[in-house]
Amino acid sequence: MTMLNTNLQENNIPTISILGCGWLGFPLAKYFVNENFNINGSTTSESKLPLLGSKGIKPFLINFNPTCENIDLNFFQADILVLNIPPKLRHREGDFHLFQIDEILKCVKNSPIKKIIFISSSSIYVNNNSQAKENMLEDRQQAENKILFDAESKIKSLPNSEHLILRCAGLTGPDRILIRHFAGKKDLPNGLSPVNLIHRDDVIGIISQLIQNNNIWDNTLNVCAPIHPLKKEYYQDLARRYNFEMPYFSEKSANYKIINIEKLQALLNYTFIYPDPMLFQY
Repeated sequence: MTMLNTNLQENNIPTISILGCGWLGFPLAKYFVNENFNINGSTTSESKLPLLGSKGIKPFLINFNPTCENIDLNFFQADILVLNIPPKLRHREGDFHLFQIDEILKCVKNSPIKKIIFISSSSIYVNNNSQAKENMLEDRQQAENKILFDAESKIKSLPNSEHLILRCAGLTGPDRILIRHFAGKKDLPNGLSPVNLIHRDDVIGIISQLIQNNNIWDNTLNVCAPIHPLKKEYYQDLARRYNFEMPYFSEKSANYKIINIEKLQALLNYTFIYPDPMLFQY
């Protein structure tokens, strides 16, 4: 490992390290740079380092594959860590992802970081035809996505630190228009199920507001747009608006869930930029 710099920034401006400057992490990092935070940003691609640097982000080449060997520990010289590395589908058994989490937390233990924001997913909940609330998951066996449950548990149990677990609904926004996956297909399932989606701009806004509120740490929060149009309506409207071939859905009943955000709204009183997925901008 490289030499660890034991001095944080001397200008009293908080430093945020964002592990994973991809589709969400990169615009999040740029947002915080514009808000005058000190930002460390990581990428697994050496070619992306100049881009991060050009946006005022201190760039780090970090790849937990899955160990922390040869990691520049100066990345962890920060006040807050945003952990944004979802499990990869090819590692469904979860061992790889959970080993990554263990290695990251080893680095955190030996750093000044005392606060972690973990980008989790609403896929952790089962489809049981009801509202999915944070307090529904008190046991691993209740989770649909047990890998995420285990990852969350590791972060929550880290001593001498505070956490925010953000269970984000389906992420969409610029360069991620979800109709691409459905255009022109026939007899798609679950047409009458409600969608659970969140626009990237709102995820960034919510994270920003959470960081500025010192009374909300040590919480698990659902993050989802408050309006839930039917899947059929949402995707067919996207096809019309953006000139994709029309998808067709089965109207057979299917299991669903609605991501409940009452806890987020009570704690944060956040005003959504895009409360209705039918009005999302891409």
